[in-house]
Amino acid sequence: MYAKVLKTYKGKAEIEIVCTEASKENVHCGACSMGQKPSAKPQTVLAQNKIEAKPGDMVECDQKEHAEVKAALLLLIGPLVLFMIALGIANALNLELWQSFLSGAAVLGVTYIVLRYSLKNKTYYYITGIK
Repeated sequence: MYAKVLKTYKGKAEIEIVCTEASKENVHCGACSMGQKPSAKPQTVLAQNKIEAKPGDMVECDQKEHAEVKAALLLLIGPLVLFMIALGIANALNLELWQSFLSGAAVLGVTYIVLRYSLKNKTYYYITGIK
C-alpha cells in the first residue's frame, strides 16, 4: 500500500494512506476503511520511518506480521480478562452485585488510561521504500 508522509519525528512518520486498490476489479487490501466507502476521508496512521522519508514523499508501507491479532489481544482480550478477574476478586470479598460491577468498571477505566498513555506512539506500520 502507498502513503504520503505528512510529518516526521523521532524515527516515526505520520502518514496518510492512499488507497490504490479500491477499484471494483481489484480485491481490496483491507488495511484502510476506504474499501467499504471510497469517498471516506483518508486514514492517517503512525509508521516507523527507518528510511528517513521526508514530509511530502510518497512511500510504500506495510504492516508488521500479525499486527491485527496483536492489537486485538492487547485492546480487547486484555481488558476483558482484567474485568473478569476484578469481578472474581469482588465476589471472593463477598461484595454485592453493584459493588462488584463498580469495581470491574473502575478496573476497566484504569486499564483504558494505562493503555492510552502507554500505546500513544505504538505503531504496527512501517515504511518499506520511497516511491
